[in-house]
Amino acid sequence: MKRTLKTSLTAAALVAVAVGAYAYLSREEPEKVTVVKPSRLTIEEAVTATGTVQASRTVRVTVEPGARIASLHFREQEYVRKGQLLAKLDETELVAQLDQIRANLELAETNLSSAEVSLQRLRRLYEKGFAARQEVENTERQVDLYRAQIADRKAAIAQVEARRARTTIVSPINGLVTRKLAEVGGIVTDSDTRPAQAAAQTTAIAELADLGSTEFHADVDQADVARLRLGQAATLQIDAFPQRSFPATTREVAVASTPDPAGRVRYVVKLTVASAEKLLKVGMTGNAKFVIARKAQALALPPSIILQQGDQEIVYVLKDGRASLRRIETGLQGEAMVEIVSGLKPEDLVIDQGRTKLRDGRRVEVANGKR
Repeated sequence: MKRTLKTSLTAAALVAVAVGAYAYLSREEPEKVTVVKPSRLTIEEAVTATGTVQASRTVRVTVEPGARIASLHFREQEYVRKGQLLAKLDETELVAQLDQIRANLELAETNLSSAEVSLQRLRRLYEKGFAARQEVENTERQVDLYRAQIADRKAAIAQVEARRARTTIVSPINGLVTRKLAEVGGIVTDSDTRPAQAAAQTTAIAELADLGSTEFHADVDQADVARLRLGQAATLQIDAFPQRSFPATTREVAVASTPDPAGRVRYVVKLTVASAEKLLKVGMTGNAKFVIARKAQALALPPSIILQQGDQEIVYVLKDGRASLRRIETGLQGEAMVEIVSGLKPEDLVIDQGRTKLRDGRRVEVANGKR
């Protein structure tokens, strides 16, 4: 009897709670909301990155280590033509060497001439029996020695003259001087006295950009660079041409990050421009867009509508005047829309404004009707 009475009381209490809750919900003011329908459209998931137009080929103008810069005939950002004079190196020491070698050559030629006269005289005397064979052979060796000296000194002159010719530095290409790496009076450091990387820079006096072709260098964030591949298509938007886009192709993805004062980790991705290349100038800025995936007729919502509940994504759907919690699964992440893989139908009315104040079953009043 007691058990029956206890069960009856429990049931009565539950009924009372349910009736009370219903009464409370009936009295609760409805939350004003707006609703939207999921859209059917094409969604593109893309990686975007800023960057600049660069020359596809750069040339370093180098000189011999130890050379002193006598004069420079270029400035940064100056256009130079192939064969144009860029610099003169100090040739004082080379001129002194040439003078010395030429004097030695002249002496050797004089000695040879005298030795040849002596050899002819000794040969005649030897034929008549008035000179020894040993004298003739000694003079022949002397003639050979002077001839060897003359050959060595002519070769030395040729070498010094070649070095002297290299004291006149001309541009190897038509291009733009992007970096000036030397000053008048400076001495080019020998590679043996510095680390290899530093030496490679100090032996150059200028860096030239070949303007015959250009490419775009995009700074891609570390979170996105692994999604890119060689040969991947991209679209460029150059700030100087806001009404145009330029198709491009990924040519190179850097394996080492670019130093960044702000601490960001970025990688340079180089793109070749497929058309209208002549319009692009070195230094122009813009954006590169790499389409990672594309899906047509995808069911989609703006990402702002989607709420996070733990590790699940949810939305509220209008159902019989109340907010009905719906768990969803998303797919491609577009710039303005997110693909809805499951959990919604095209005819569902998804609550937009007012969604953050809702709970499952809350009464709502639609302010914008059906859109």
